[in-house]
Amino acid sequence: MNIDAIVSILATTLYTVKRRRISTRRAFSYVCRRFGCRISGIDREELYRLAIDFITNYHKLLYIAKSIRGSEPSHKTLAKIYLYLKLRESGEKIPTKLRKAIARDIPGIERSYSVEELWALYSVPKWIYDKLSMVLPREDVEELFRAINRRVLWIRINTLRIDIDKALKVLENSDVVFIQDKTYPFILRIVKTKRPIRTLELFKNGSIVIQDKASIFTVLALRPEPDMVIYDFAAAPGIKTSLIMQLTENRARIIAIDLSRRRLEAMKLLLKRYGVDTSRVDLVLSDSRYISMARKADASLIDAVCSSSGAMPKDPSIRIILRDPSIPEKMKKIQIAMLENTLRYTDIAVYAVCSLFPEEGEEVVETLTDRGIEHRVVDTRIPTSRGYKRYKIWSLVSRTFPHIDECEGFFIARLER
Repeated sequence: MNIDAIVSILATTLYTVKRRRISTRRAFSYVCRRFGCRISGIDREELYRLAIDFITNYHKLLYIAKSIRGSEPSHKTLAKIYLYLKLRESGEKIPTKLRKAIARDIPGIERSYSVEELWALYSVPKWIYDKLSMVLPREDVEELFRAINRRVLWIRINTLRIDIDKALKVLENSDVVFIQDKTYPFILRIVKTKRPIRTLELFKNGSIVIQDKASIFTVLALRPEPDMVIYDFAAAPGIKTSLIMQLTENRARIIAIDLSRRRLEAMKLLLKRYGVDTSRVDLVLSDSRYISMARKADASLIDAVCSSSGAMPKDPSIRIILRDPSIPEKMKKIQIAMLENTLRYTDIAVYAVCSLFPEEGEEVVETLTDRGIEHRVVDTRIPTSRGYKRYKIWSLVSRTFPHIDECEGFFIARLER
């Protein structure tokens, strides 16, 4: 095993995540393109899994290193600590060079170490642990952070491309083990697969879509119907737009708004791949906070820009990117502006964020209801957990939690005039 090469790739991936504020997958791909990832005795997929695990354990490793040496180590030293501990815990032989480097840079770790702080044990920023401890019982907080290290993979069968029974048979023949949702048969939880889902022909041709169950719930809360005119704010990359069209059998009329021209271009291609009748979807380049609409919609979906704290199970780099405790309040201001503008043009609105923070969920909605808006919060009517109980609207809004709902952490509210 070429320890130096592995250390270099892990350390550079970590640097790239911190510097460019991008996902672990994108950072790893960037490192491989620029520096190469060919290492004798380890394939790229295994190396990527190491990178995921390393980024996941970043805060824990940093805590251990600083507890022993009193100062922050380099990225390469962190990578060496990670490999040393991983090899030791698995009972594998530790190369002499790595053992000597650890003894030199982190003296004492070879004997014993302890992680006393729970935030460090679960490898999340302390401020995130403290914030969620204010709205959840301690046992729930611990269960939640244990769960974010176990991603549950969900897919939906795209009935615009294939019928459900045929898709199930093809998946079974592809050695994919899944559990079909009893309430929504087009939703599948992947239990085991010999090949990555992205390599299956069903995925490549758009017959199945990787979409977290929480994300699907946001569209189910909208309850779209054929011939509805629907505004989809902050719509790119278009996964939810395509689900609206799937549920309405390509008979809704959608105005999809996004701030990024590049993402809208990608969305156009994605919708075609998913079998969406693009003649019934207008893509509009605009800021959802300020756009003026010529007419009112029958319903609107606002999947607002957010901290993405609820997506930690999918991408561990979020734990590193969310270094600033002021992020939820900054997001909250943007989200209030988006929702407030949306409500001007619709009688029914579903507001959703992939966030565990109350500032981005309950507080956004309550800020506007306290201002006396004409809309009222109504039950989402989807089978999820409820909101944080310290807020007035808790029993009407939905939250999904990794440890309870086995999906990403979302907030979903439905407002009607």
